[in-house]
Amino acid sequence: MLEIKNLQVEFKSQKVLKGVDLSLEEGYIIGILGKNGAGKTTLFDSLYQSIPFSGNINWKNQPLKRSFVSYLETENYFYPYITGEEYLSYFSDKKDLNFSELTDKFNLPLKKYVKYYSSGMKKKLALMGMLMLDKPVNILDEPFNGVDFEGVHILYDIIRQLRSENKIVIISSHIIETLFHTCDTIAVLKDGKIDKIYGKNDFSELNTLKF
Repeated sequence: MLEIKNLQVEFKSQKVLKGVDLSLEEGYIIGILGKNGAGKTTLFDSLYQSIPFSGNINWKNQPLKRSFVSYLETENYFYPYITGEEYLSYFSDKKDLNFSELTDKFNLPLKKYVKYYSSGMKKKLALMGMLMLDKPVNILDEPFNGVDFEGVHILYDIIRQLRSENKIVIISSHIIETLFHTCDTIAVLKDGKIDKIYGKNDFSELNTLKF
């Protein structure tokens, strides 16, 4: 179980997170909704141990380590003159990598330089790398941005696959329908705290909220 208790983050004397509490079981998918500036990315950065915070983030009753977390950020940066295949080689210690299964799923030209990839292709490449890391906690910050129709459905399949592998998945998206298709629950982040958590039977109520 992943347990977040009284998580607080402050920047220049301004509190962004004011006491976030969440408990997530393995094999669980939760969506995080909130207005711009609500603290979604700050929450993810805290889970990834990349910013200072107070409170507790525990994985199986021990402090969560960065090595247990895979984080797909909203914007992905690549060295332009690296091929997709070379990029993915950094995510595995195997000498002879077989990309065929992932390549078939994502349909990417892994022999080409990343500078020739579209934004959606770069998103797919970053997601492939994330999957190869095989971490128990997976954060997807706006994963559907810039992804075409086919890519959206690939993402749906991948997210369900992660659940079947008993992993925790935490997703943010401003496209609320994508969360309806993937999440077990959706939490609304407001004023630095979790305002309310909606189960599947209550998702329709979220259509009346403004973000």
